[in-house]
Amino acid sequence: MAKIAEKEKFDNIVLVSGDGDYYKMVKYLIEKERFCKLLSPNRHSTSTLYRKFTPKFVDFLDNPGIKKKIAYKK
Repeated sequence: MAKIAEKEKFDNIVLVSGDGDYYKMVKYLIEKERFCKLLSPNRHSTSTLYRKFTPKFVDFLDNPGIKKKIAYKK
């Protein structure tokens, strides 16, 4: 991921996950200022590793505000 983050052109990453498998990648991208948001299914299933990034970089899909933003609109 470090190679991709350095070479590829992108503004920020939004990741949908709740487990801690991506913790190192999220931390690295935050340090490089290339991370936007981690969207987790809900507070109860989110790894405790991400607590220090909440609320700036972590939000939850069961949050009504997030649901409104990502809802399918015809």
